[in-house]
Amino acid sequence: MSRAIRRVRVPGTVPGIVVRLLLVGIVWVGAVTLIPFPLWQGIAVVAAVVSVVIPRTLAAWAAAACLPFGVIVTEPSPGRTALALLLVHAVHVLAALSLVVPTRSRLALRVLRPTLLRFIVVQLLSQPLVYAMWLLVPRGVDRGAAWLAPVAAAALLLGVLLALQAARSADSEPARTVSEGAGAGAEAGVGADVRGPS
Repeated sequence: MSRAIRRVRVPGTVPGIVVRLLLVGIVWVGAVTLIPFPLWQGIAVVAAVVSVVIPRTLAAWAAAACLPFGVIVTEPSPGRTALALLLVHAVHVLAALSLVVPTRSRLALRVLRPTLLRFIVVQLLSQPLVYAMWLLVPRGVDRGAAWLAPVAAAALLLGVLLALQAARSADSEPARTVSEGAGAGAEAGVGADVRGPS
């Protein structure tokens, strides 16, 4: 006797691939709108396509990094800055979702409500702040502070490398049992007994 396969139908679902394709579409719109150089437009779109095929490469974040580059190298504009802020945040959210949503799965749109609400709250807070900063910065500061962009990029790269090194060292440490950890802490005279509430 064979069992009938039961299927659960959830209304309002989309295929999981839609999240990744939407990411490519947003990067393409941002690249065409914000980046004046065809080479960097292509790099952004290719990185987005790579993130569709292999999301764990984190290529989506490389695509997102290309969008503000287009804003930095052109004339300052509050509209372009606001668009870059919106699109980079959207790419970040979609890239994070693509890491956990399989391509062949079905994604219920209702479960995206908290993510959408967080996205809206962050935009409502950051857009006025960025616009206020744009109004407060003197007009002559953009030429004098151009050297900050590569310094900030180097600092970001250094931070990422340090974080990766810390993650590798944490993964390479041998796992210790609770009793071994408690004994080592007691011998050293440091640490706390965290086995439960006191």
